Amino acid sequence: MVRTDSLERDVGPHEIARRAWLLVLVAVVVLSVAVTPVAAHAYLSESDPANGEQVEALPDEVTLTFGGDGVQVADVTVTGPNGEDVSGEATVDPDDSRVVRVPLEDAPTGDDADVDGMYTVEWEILADDGHETSGSFIFGVGDDPLDRDAVLEAYEDEEAGADESLPPAETAAKGLVLVAVLVLLGAPVTAAIAVYPLADRDGTTRTVDRRLARVLAGAGAVLVASVVALGLARATALGSLSVDTVRAFLDTSLGATWLTQLSVAAVIAGLLGLAVAGALRRPVWLWGTPAGAIAVAMTVGWTSHSATAIDRLRGALVDLGHVTGAGLWLGGLVVLAVVVPAVLDETAPADRRAVAAGTIRRYSLLALTGVTLAAATGLVLASWHVPDLESLAAAVYGVALSAKTLLVLLALGLGGLSRFVLLRRLESAAADGRGGLVGRLIGGTENGTREDGGRSPPDDSGDGTLTAFARAVRFEVAVLVVVVLLSGLLTSVPTAAVVGEDEGLESATIEREGDVDLELTAIPAEIDGRDDGTSDEGLRVEAGTPVVFEAAFLDGDDRPLESERTVRLLADGPDGDRFEVELEATDDGTYGTVRTLPAEGDWRVRVTGEPGGEYVDEWVDVRAVASAADGATDDHDHDAEGHDHDDHGEDADGDDDADDSPFTAALRVGAVAIGLVGTGAVALEAVRFRGRSD
Repeated sequence: MVRTDSLERDVGPHEIARRAWLLVLVAVVVLSVAVTPVAAHAYLSESDPANGEQVEALPDEVTLTFGGDGVQVADVTVTGPNGEDVSGEATVDPDDSRVVRVPLEDAPTGDDADVDGMYTVEWEILADDGHETSGSFIFGVGDDPLDRDAVLEAYEDEEAGADESLPPAETAAKGLVLVAVLVLLGAPVTAAIAVYPLADRDGTTRTVDRRLARVLAGAGAVLVASVVALGLARATALGSLSVDTVRAFLDTSLGATWLTQLSVAAVIAGLLGLAVAGALRRPVWLWGTPAGAIAVAMTVGWTSHSATAIDRLRGALVDLGHVTGAGLWLGGLVVLAVVVPAVLDETAPADRRAVAAGTIRRYSLLALTGVTLAAATGLVLASWHVPDLESLAAAVYGVALSAKTLLVLLALGLGGLSRFVLLRRLESAAADGRGGLVGRLIGGTENGTREDGGRSPPDDSGDGTLTAFARAVRFEVAVLVVVVLLSGLLTSVPTAAVVGEDEGLESATIEREGDVDLELTAIPAEIDGRDDGTSDEGLRVEAGTPVVFEAAFLDGDDRPLESERTVRLLADGPDGDRFEVELEATDDGTYGTVRTLPAEGDWRVRVTGEPGGEYVDEWVDVRAVASAADGATDDHDHDAEGHDHDDHGEDADGDDDADDSPFTAALRVGAVAIGLVGTGAVALEAVRFRGRSD
């Protein structure tokens, strides 16, 4: 007869407690170094010339500066007024991978060369996190006004935000990589701490070796296959899949990271193949496997959203903490679902309850540690990537994260059911002979039904409770696998912080009522309330930014009217700045133009026309303010040597918490609270475990 108390005494509870405390300490350290992130996932944050900017002369090069991730490979095409390609080969700045420079090599030269007109820049990049991003913008050369429709299209493309399309091959591969890593990380640790000590007492270590090695070998094969698929999917960003494409991909730092990942995965698979064949001693593959899994997890974190949200090392460490906690949870459950039943089959019926209870109790301590670590770091990650509560429903990332959270709560409920309800039944000194509501719901029962319809006597081995527990664990494993696959999706789409960077194209309209109503719309602009006590509202635009002005004349039924004379826009600015321009009729019945207010300060804009025989003459106040880009950089200097982006990365990675929303602040407080409460719970569980041993 195997006694539970003797089993616990031989396990070494102090060692288990030390391991648990170490993992919790890692969580606390990771949380303590967390800083305010910038947005992950590469997006165009600045260009020179800027989108819609009008310059006097054609520059020698176009510079694109990206926020979030750095750039691995860039493909940029600059098309001139006549449709010709005037761009040279795009290069990534070796000192700042977020800066891409494109020389304008094929532009017309000479005194008689006509370079005036509108230029379109189309770009596509492969970012450090393996995602492709693309977009376009325009700029003008010379004094001719920019085309209204082209400027609107450029603004719409700029403000559309990140591409949330889902790459299916990459998403599936990432999900499978994560599933395999979690099993390879958590299963050996759980087996070493919770299963082998009991198997040694009961003489079933060979069964554990055989079953565990096969499970891990299967996970290793999945890891190798999914890593290969992930690399090939990312390589297609450089062109159609071919040997040359793969070679080009390997020349990038992203490709080098993938090659390291593949090499470690191959070593793990080879190690486990030898373990299945019985050619390796148990300690070699039992501890070599989680060590390799941690190495693979680190390479995954090295190219993750988190690595680019703050800096590579700290972001990767937070990701590693999250994966480690999840691995202890899911990997341990796989052991309980697949390995432990085989051990119990070879255990004497009278001892099964003691062996099962002892195993579950040890795993519970590991699971509590893992859940604490995963939950605390998970909230930190959410605070980096989800700026506000509305983002949980507005972005693909937020919706997937919400679904993942609900499934995690379901898994926690199943875990609590298994550990607190079914474990107590296993530990009961005398079963009451009833399966109870929980057992009936899950399918377990300790009283059998005879063929004649009568009830069989209780089974002292607790097989009914064991069956119920096994089914609950398998269901919990299935839920967590779905959670991990959702994590693969989260790593494949832009974070909610990136999607929310741009709220969309903003426009503002001022109305003037009269015999004929006038509506003046500016894009991009905002309504600007007057500070001088007057009731009229004005417009607020960015100085130096091309603005689309549209004037509409409306009758009493809000139908557009055609002007019988030229519609003009006159602007008077500070320091004597002044210009006058004719507005062109558009297809929607308005009159439009594209102009830039060059100086900051208060402007007065006058619109005149004669719709329906009525002369209209209205003034609108416009305030030109410094652009957002001017807060971080100096005014554009089109001499290429005038730009210095060397400190771009440092500037972007500031530690300022001023922009934190109440939602992100609450997430961080929650992370700290979970870390503290979880630490206390782990300590209490360790003390209880020691008390049972003593």
